[in-house]
Amino acid sequence: MYNKDDIVYILENDQVVRKAKVAGRQDDLYIVQLIGSCGAIHLPESRLFESAEAAEENRQKTKLNSANVRNDFISNRPDPFDRWINSQKF
Repeated sequence: MYNKDDIVYILENDQVVRKAKVAGRQDDLYIVQLIGSCGAIHLPESRLFESAEAAEENRQKTKLNSANVRNDFISNRPDPFDRWINSQKF
């Protein structure tokens, strides 16, 4: 649980660790202001970290998990863009 004016760290776009300040809480979401930026965003507690190192560890876990995903999607339906591509004269 974080209180107003606590310094936290977040992962921006699940890539960059950013320092932020808790501006308040609304239901299950925290209102967080990024330090050095204008405005505020609402985030759940699971997206807030006490240190930059903790946020970095979470980023590495996310990166490892997403690297192991394979796309095995095979469709029996024709691609709707095939007809358009074949009609183009290059």
